[in-house]
Amino acid sequence: MDQRDIQHRIDEILKKCVIMRANLGTKTSLDVGSVETAKQLEAQWLKEVNELSPEQYSLLVPSQSED
Repeated sequence: MDQRDIQHRIDEILKKCVIMRANLGTKTSLDVGSVETAKQLEAQWLKEVNELSPEQYSLLVPSQSED
């Protein structure tokens, strides 16, 4: 997979995250039903981003450790 394909896949994942969050609580077909479900899906999708590009993942998900 070349860099352009990787970026395209990451863009698709982030678009899914935005659509999911925007529709949370709307009771539409795009509503996942609960904040907990949304968090689980987002974590799953961000894990995929991490597998594709750890650099971009680190920009999206700040480190939890405090130095």
